[in-house]
Amino acid sequence: MVVRSDGLLVTNNHVIVNTRTGRAYDEIFLSLSSDGETASSPLRFRISPLLINKEYDLVLLRVESAADGNPLSKSFTFPNIEIGDSRKIKLLDDLFIIGFPEKGGSSITVNRGVVEGKDILAAWIKTDARVIHGNSGGAAVNNEGQLIGIPTKVVADEQPVDTNGDGFPDDFRRYGAVGFLRPSHLVADMISQLKQDIAENRAMPSPAMMPDASRVVTVRGMVKVAGSGKPIAGALVGLLPLGESSITERTLLTWGSSNSEGAFKLNKPVPPGKYTLKAKALGNQVYSKDVEIGGWSSVLVIEMAAPPER
Repeated sequence: MVVRSDGLLVTNNHVIVNTRTGRAYDEIFLSLSSDGETASSPLRFRISPLLINKEYDLVLLRVESAADGNPLSKSFTFPNIEIGDSRKIKLLDDLFIIGFPEKGGSSITVNRGVVEGKDILAAWIKTDARVIHGNSGGAAVNNEGQLIGIPTKVVADEQPVDTNGDGFPDDFRRYGAVGFLRPSHLVADMISQLKQDIAENRAMPSPAMMPDASRVVTVRGMVKVAGSGKPIAGALVGLLPLGESSITERTLLTWGSSNSEGAFKLNKPVPPGKYTLKAKALGNQVYSKDVEIGGWSSVLVIEMAAPPER
C-alpha cells in the first residue's frame, strides 16, 4: 500500500519473508494496476525494506527504481492513500477491506464490514469484514477512503463435530471468523521514526526499535580499473563482517557481480554499519577494504589494481 507520493509503502512483514528460510526475499517488486481493478500491469518497480517492526508485523518499503533497474524521473509520483486516525474509530463504524487475496483471482477484492472491537493493549482492530489468506498487507479504509488499518490475520471459530457418534470428533464446523487489523496510527508512528532517523543521520534506529525493527540499506556501486577508470565487467563483490578475511557461506552476508558497465548491486540489503568489502575479477588483484554503510542507500566505488609484474 503506497502511503506517500515519493514511493513509500507499508505492508505486513510476513508478506516479504520467505517462510522456508525466515528471511526477506532477495528481490521484491511492486506492480501498479493500470485500471485500478486488476493486478496485471506494465508498471513494475523494484522496492526494498527501510524499517521493519516484527512485533506488529509491519514494514515500510521504498521504491528504488523501475523493475529493469532504470532510475525513475524526478517528476514521477505515485498515487497514494491518505492515512486516517485509527484512534478515532468507534464500534460499528463501517470499513472496507481491499486487497488481492489468493482465492480472489487477478482482480481486486473489496469486502465491507464494521468495527467489532478494539484491543488497545495488543494494538488490534477487530472486524467482521471478510479477511482471507492473501489479504495480508492490504488496506482497511473508512467511508472517506482513508487508511485506518492493515489486515494482518484472521481467527476462525471452528468447533469439533462428532458425526458418527463414536465420541471422537471427526470433523470441524466453522461458525464465523474475526479479522484483525493493525491500526494505522502504528504506520504513522513508523514514518515519524523513519524521518527522525534520517534527520539525525543515525547509523541505526532508536534502541526501542531494536532488534525487531531495523533499517536496512541496499548496497550498489561501480568496479573499475585503478588509474584508467575503465569499468570491469564480471567482478564478484561481497560484504563480510568487519575484520573477516575468508569468504565462506557463514561469513558472506550479501554479494553481487558487475555488469558490462562495471555497475553492481548486492543481492540483500544490510543494516547500516561497518563491514569488510571484498572483490575479485579475472586479471586484477583481489580487493579488500573496510567500509561504512549508511543512509537510505550506499554507493561504493571499487578501484582494482592490475596484478604485480613478475
